[in-house]
Formats: sequence, structure tokens, C-alpha cells
Amino acid sequence: LSPVCLGSLRRAANKEEMQKLARKALANSPQIIIDKSLRGWKELEYEVVRDCYDNCVTVCNMENLDPLGIHTGDSIVIAPSQTLTNIEYYHAR
Repeated sequence: LSPVCLGSLRRAANKEEMQKLARKALANSPQIIIDKSLRGWKELEYEVVRDCYDNCVTVCNMENLDPLGIHTGDSIVIAPSQTLTNIEYYHAR
């Protein structure tokens, strides 16, 4: 869980830590946003080429090595992906 206050992001490891961060944030602001963290998720992309007749072919899949949330243009990308398990790969297809 991630309480966000006045543009600053804090991550809580458990409910008690989240409550402590929320109290601190509410002392400085009338409202906060609490959102689920996506830490540990993988960011994948597929390169697809389409012609003028709407025929499509998937060229490759790519994996961002930087943490989720880093803009793709600023991220290191590996093609094809290297850390997906077979199950993850088939689920993504």
C-alpha cells in the first residue's frame, strides 16, 4: 500500500506502517490517496507490425529491466524477454 501526499510517495510494508504514514500525511494535508503498490511486477511490450490491409505480425516481445513505472523511453529494454517463465510467456500471448 502506498499513501501519497502532496506529490510524495511513501511505501508501506504492512498495515501498521501504512496507518502510521497515513496519520503523518493527514497531519499535513486534508486528503491522501492510498493505492496498491505494483512493486515486483514485470513490464512487457510486444512489437507488432500492421500493413494497410490490417494484417498483423508480432515481431518480438520485450521486457523492461528497470522497475515498473520508469518511462519506456528512459528504460533499458531487452528483446526478446529473458526473465519470463514459460507459463508467464504463454499467459502474455
